[in-house]
Amino acid sequence: MQTSIQENTGQSVDLAVVPEGATDGVQTPLMSLSESEERILECVQRAIRAVSRETKALREEKNVDLRAHSDEKSRILLELSRLTEMVDVKTLSSSVTSELLVLRKLLDENQKVLQKHLEAVREITEVLSKAMLAAESDGTYGAQPTE
Repeated sequence: MQTSIQENTGQSVDLAVVPEGATDGVQTPLMSLSESEERILECVQRAIRAVSRETKALREEKNVDLRAHSDEKSRILLELSRLTEMVDVKTLSSSVTSELLVLRKLLDENQKVLQKHLEAVREITEVLSKAMLAAESDGTYGAQPTE
């Protein structure tokens, strides 16, 4: 399984976790960005941290509050959608597009980890369901022995 992303900048990002304040983007001073690009960049970096936290928690098999993670990601997505409506996304600076690329790769990895988690939950549910049905059955409608 891929644990890091190597960008054309030569830097890599650990997919397990991106610490608070750390990003993979080119270190362009925020002053050179427009105000809307600064806000987009901050939002993308929050999204990177949120997705990384969820992915790490799922990998560590902690008791994960998926609802809280989903709500956080939804709020960030809504904010990012609103922010990108104010700019021409084709003209975003390289630092913003670089961070968006990192976010995209982290989201792909997050999706794979979530899919595995959901498959495990589905399997456990099936086992429990079959066990409950077997425990409740008195055999009346079970297979009849052939003579």
